[in-house]
Amino acid sequence: MNFSDLRAILQYVPQFRGCTFVVALDGAVIESTDFSNILLDLAVLRSLNVKVVLVHGAAAQIEGLGKKRGVVLSNVDGTGVTDELTLEVSMDAISRLSNAVMQSLTTVKIKAATANAIHAHPAGIIKGIDHGFTGTVEKIDAGVLQSFLEQDILPVVPPVGFDADGQTLRVNSDAVAREVATALGATKILFVSLDDPRRETGGREKQWTAEDALHFVETNGGLAPGMLSKLRQAARATRDGVPRVHLIGSRNQDALLAELFSNEGVGVMVYSDAYQKIRPATHGDVDELYLLIHRAVEDEELIERSRAEIQSAIHDYIVIEIDGNIVGCVAVHPHPAGDRAELACLYVKRGHTGQGYGSTLVNAAVERARQLGCGQLYALSTQAAGYLEREGFARTADLGLLPAERREKWAKNGRNAVLLARRLG
Repeated sequence: MNFSDLRAILQYVPQFRGCTFVVALDGAVIESTDFSNILLDLAVLRSLNVKVVLVHGAAAQIEGLGKKRGVVLSNVDGTGVTDELTLEVSMDAISRLSNAVMQSLTTVKIKAATANAIHAHPAGIIKGIDHGFTGTVEKIDAGVLQSFLEQDILPVVPPVGFDADGQTLRVNSDAVAREVATALGATKILFVSLDDPRRETGGREKQWTAEDALHFVETNGGLAPGMLSKLRQAARATRDGVPRVHLIGSRNQDALLAELFSNEGVGVMVYSDAYQKIRPATHGDVDELYLLIHRAVEDEELIERSRAEIQSAIHDYIVIEIDGNIVGCVAVHPHPAGDRAELACLYVKRGHTGQGYGSTLVNAAVERARQLGCGQLYALSTQAAGYLEREGFARTADLGLLPAERREKWAKNGRNAVLLARRLG
């Protein structure tokens, strides 16, 4: 890790402090070798004063115990029919797993308690089929969970609910995570499964709106049931007020921390608020822009600009924010004649390239130039010349496009920058 990585991490710490995260683990993750790393990640989050509620599934354990006992199970994930024998196997498997989770949390010195916080009612007859002992979450006892959190105790919520008559019901853990997060006003849900969500979703975008997630579910019938469930619950959660839901593969190194403390993450995020934002720069951005540009200067991608130079031309700059952090910039400097402008200082922070942010910035620069009444946008570039050509710019030898002062600098700096221009129709 270098200092710039540490800087990026520290940007998130104040944002997360005091927030509540619901971490939902598939049962298969808990019995895998990945679980020990997840436990350490949970310990780190708590050390940063993040309140964590742990919800766990148990499908893998229920399936395994059913095979061991020779029981034909009617359902393992709490979404279909749960008959009496399946409920018996499920309760045994869930009870053992909850105890194992508690023991594991103790080994990393995390105080925890199993929370009986799910009020449910029988799912009843759906499409003509009685779902038996399968339950639907009716209410979460947020007061119990909040009490644990206030005592610095991590609540562990198993996928079991009880109805008003005390009947035990099997509930789906993904739905439980959503209901718990909504009841507590959680900032995030983190669904953790063995499989990599990016691979499962065909390498699509890393950040989705709720509408994106639901559209993908509707148009991809072959999606694995677990991924299907998580995307649906993620979309519902964001509509119910949870700002961000993350789907993470446990096999990614430092899965939780890598997803949370980097702009791009390692999983798939479903969001309800503005994740990506393009906006005019302000005087409060000067220091961050200076650091961003200085790194590009070291790589010989941009020419040196002092803080004073950035400050004096700050209203020419446009920035792109990801999760509230500036990851790229561009400047539009009007020509004294007023009929054209220079596109300058186009840069996207290392680690954020390949996401389309450069194209977004160029489009924003074009729109800014049009608003200024310019008919042409020109640029002097070395390493980005080929990229700008793909964005509609063409090389030209017409140095008359440049103001005299700019032309003089170009002749003296020895960078041999290529002059490109784009008509703004």
